[in-house]
Amino acid sequence: MTFLHIGIIFLLALTVSLCWLGAIGMWRMREPMQALHYLSLPASVGMVVLTVAVFLQEGFGQVAFKTALIAIVLLGINSVVSHATARAFRLRQLGTGESPDSDALRFEASHSSQGPR
Repeated sequence: MTFLHIGIIFLLALTVSLCWLGAIGMWRMREPMQALHYLSLPASVGMVVLTVAVFLQEGFGQVAFKTALIAIVLLGINSVVSHATARAFRLRQLGTGESPDSDALRFEASHSSQGPR
């Protein structure tokens, strides 16, 4: 085995462990909002490590660039999907589509349109 093969095996093992760590972390959290934090581990760090492993294995070829494109798209939509899921959890928890007046996270559009005073 060469140093390159050992490096690829290490990166793939790291990717698998990050995915398992994210799954176990999601399973152990009590609240769905807390569990969302563990989704970013395999979707961001794990995907970057996997992309590096593919580049080491395949070189600068078509497969490596397709993997890099998938990684860029996954990194881009990861935060959007996490935010949308958290918002859906919150709306379901409140029971309505609108925030109550006592909600501390309510956005007041009338204050943001007034500009500086």
